[in-house]
Amino acid sequence: MIKRFILFFLLLDNFVVQSLKKLFPHAYRIKGKCKMCGQCCEEILLKMTPRQMNSKFFRDLVVRWLSWLYGFIFIRYDTERYYLVFTCRHRGGQGKCQNYVWRPNICRNYPLVDYFDKPVFLEGCGFSSSAGSSDRNRIKG
Repeated sequence: MIKRFILFFLLLDNFVVQSLKKLFPHAYRIKGKCKMCGQCCEEILLKMTPRQMNSKFFRDLVVRWLSWLYGFIFIRYDTERYYLVFTCRHRGGQGKCQNYVWRPNICRNYPLVDYFDKPVFLEGCGFSSSAGSSDRNRIKG
């Protein structure tokens, strides 16, 4: 029950952020749609600052919080690029989410685009950038 209460406020926060994004759109237009392959659920990358990554207390706190709240399973620290790497326990057969209604904002907002950078998409993902084929960036999952 506590998780649902917290998630309600996170969803409200997401609504506000999405509304602001409509007022201040990103320089790149995202097109396409999700192919529901679940590839983005295999490795969920959460960016941290170098200072956050170097704090064992903060790293452990974030890992425990996200594991409890979202059901993420911690895989590893990517100390070179400052990411926490998770997978999701709610990923069902054929990549379909078994917790779709209560999925976290990182899942709701995929592909999450940095406001000042070119969009980056997973290889084979159904999304692309409207900046043109020469500006498409791809990463391997």
